[in-house]
Amino acid sequence: MLFTAVSVLVLAGALLGLAFHRFRTTREEARSTLLYAELAKKYFAWLALRAIQMSRRASSKAWWEYLKGLPLWRAPVLEKWLYASFYASFLVLAGSGFFFTVFVPRGLYGFPLVGHVMAGGLFAVCLAAVVLFKGREFIAVPEPARLGPRKAGVTAARARRWSFWLFALAGFLLILTALLPMLPLLRTAGQKLMFELHRCSALAALAAAAVFAGLEAFAAQPTAGASGPPGPRPPRST
Repeated sequence: MLFTAVSVLVLAGALLGLAFHRFRTTREEARSTLLYAELAKKYFAWLALRAIQMSRRASSKAWWEYLKGLPLWRAPVLEKWLYASFYASFLVLAGSGFFFTVFVPRGLYGFPLVGHVMAGGLFAVCLAAVVLFKGREFIAVPEPARLGPRKAGVTAARARRWSFWLFALAGFLLILTALLPMLPLLRTAGQKLMFELHRCSALAALAAAAVFAGLEAFAAQPTAGASGPPGPRPPRST
């Protein structure tokens, strides 16, 4: 019950943060407002309006058109199938893991557990390939010293880098905490610790993936007239 509540709060915070980033970036009244109370009032009014607009536009056809338009399908063959396998395996892991954690008291078992383990193997291979071949695009390279103001704080580019590496770290922890309990190394206390670390790593990976996908979708469609629901797209260099 506690883990479910924490999961809801973490994911809600990530989604609300992404929405606030879009609000501050696209709305003139958000940039001109200095009072926090007035800014919060305008933000929640905008958020309610956006939710109504998106619910009216949402349909299976809109989802399908949006998915077909993702840059993923225009990538080279090997890269396309790498990302397709990566996204699909993570969605299976997240969907099966959190569904059984929240709605099934017994937890994950039976054929869904078999599918979860198989998807985990595919995810491990794809994650290693993505970090190996794309990780250099998310390494901050110091720029030469120059005059003029510099951006401070959390920018979209920094949030993308941090979310990528948080996802990579959480993903490797997921793999490690899934493999260690299979070996005759841990007793009951160690098994319980690995189970809790596995759940926390899954939550961190899901939150990081949501932030990264949201920032990528926002960068691809910076205006408020997005035609469909946001989705993941392959990493690009900053």
